[in-house]
Amino acid sequence: MTGADAQAQRPHALVRAAAGAAPAGQRSTYHRLVALKYRLPGWLRHRLDPYNTEADRFVASAAASLGRGAAVLDAGAGECRHAAFFAHTRYFGTDNQLGDAVRYDYARVSFVSDLTRIPVGSGTMDAVVSVNVLEHVAEPARVLAECHRVLRPGGRLYLVAPQSWRLHQAPQDFLRFTRFGLAHLLETAGFAVAELRPLGGAFWNLGLRSLYLLTHFKGRAFPVALLLAPLLGFLVPLLCFYLDRFDREREDTLGHAVVAKKPA
Repeated sequence: MTGADAQAQRPHALVRAAAGAAPAGQRSTYHRLVALKYRLPGWLRHRLDPYNTEADRFVASAAASLGRGAAVLDAGAGECRHAAFFAHTRYFGTDNQLGDAVRYDYARVSFVSDLTRIPVGSGTMDAVVSVNVLEHVAEPARVLAECHRVLRPGGRLYLVAPQSWRLHQAPQDFLRFTRFGLAHLLETAGFAVAELRPLGGAFWNLGLRSLYLLTHFKGRAFPVALLLAPLLGFLVPLLCFYLDRFDREREDTLGHAVVAKKPA
């Protein structure tokens, strides 16, 4: 097994190592849950938060497919939590730093930019990665056109975008995407869609929503979240993880993972 292959098998450990922690005085119930999630064993985290774990695995697999020294742009990198996957490449993370300016640490980005105007030469990137970013841009067609521009012919875009998700990082939260919407946007930008798959179905959706119900208990009500956590944060998501196999249509998915290629 190569180093890249091994990396694809243990994405939870690499993401956990890269995940930043919010300052103690600013940690909401949501951020406490996120911090707890990354302390869980990988197999359990996958069952309680399968969408994000599958997204991490998707990115790890993309990284493992790239050769040493490949030029990679992480478009909307945030805290660059996926950077460790691309240690064998020339990795560049960019973000406009508007998503969560209070709790995010943007110190690791290579440069700050608006994704509709990326200061990178045309045809210079072997791959572009963008994970749960497209919903935060008001003009996704322009962003995808920029991703297409910076890719070399034959380069690939690895994209994860939500279809059903709670409001987050307000007010920088604009859109959600069906598989038809994604395919249309990508093809209009000049991409050929090589893979477009849902990340789970209705039961994964229900399980994550159960978990996020705990975020409504804030401040003095936080002990209520602790009381309900075994049910809403463990038993319901765990049951939903296994029930998801019964949803064969995947129409109520949380989101999609996409591989799109710039024609040679």
